[in-house]
Amino acid sequence: MGETDTDSDALRAGALEIRQLRTTIAALREQIEQAQYEKDRAVQAAVATSNAEISQLKTAMQAMRDRLEEARIAKEEAVQETARDLSGEVVQLKRTAAALRERIEMLSAQSDQQIDELKKTHSDEVRHLHGTIAALRERLEGAATGRAGP
Repeated sequence: MGETDTDSDALRAGALEIRQLRTTIAALREQIEQAQYEKDRAVQAAVATSNAEISQLKTAMQAMRDRLEEARIAKEEAVQETARDLSGEVVQLKRTAAALRERIEMLSAQSDQQIDELKKTHSDEVRHLHGTIAALRERLEGAATGRAGP
């Protein structure tokens, strides 16, 4: 009976060791599954954080694009307004220049007319003075011949 007791003890010890190994395997499996679960949760959290950051960056980028577009539109409107203002000013300056040209032409025509009138007056005066000189000369000559003759 000695051998059967040792065989039975060995079997019990083997069965106990198998149970302990199975318990250890089960515990290790549970730890592996827990580690995998925590790893998956960490990956999901990292993905969620990355997605949130990407979303924030997209929102910020869109806001910057919107501001850039608004600035471009404002600049374009300012350029158009300045062009309209300058165009109006150019039209006004052209009108002023035309009016001044007309005024200069009118004054020039008036001056030419006044000059012509002065020349005519001068010419008439010169003719009149020549006539007076001639008449005075005739009188003088007549008076001189009248004194000399009788």
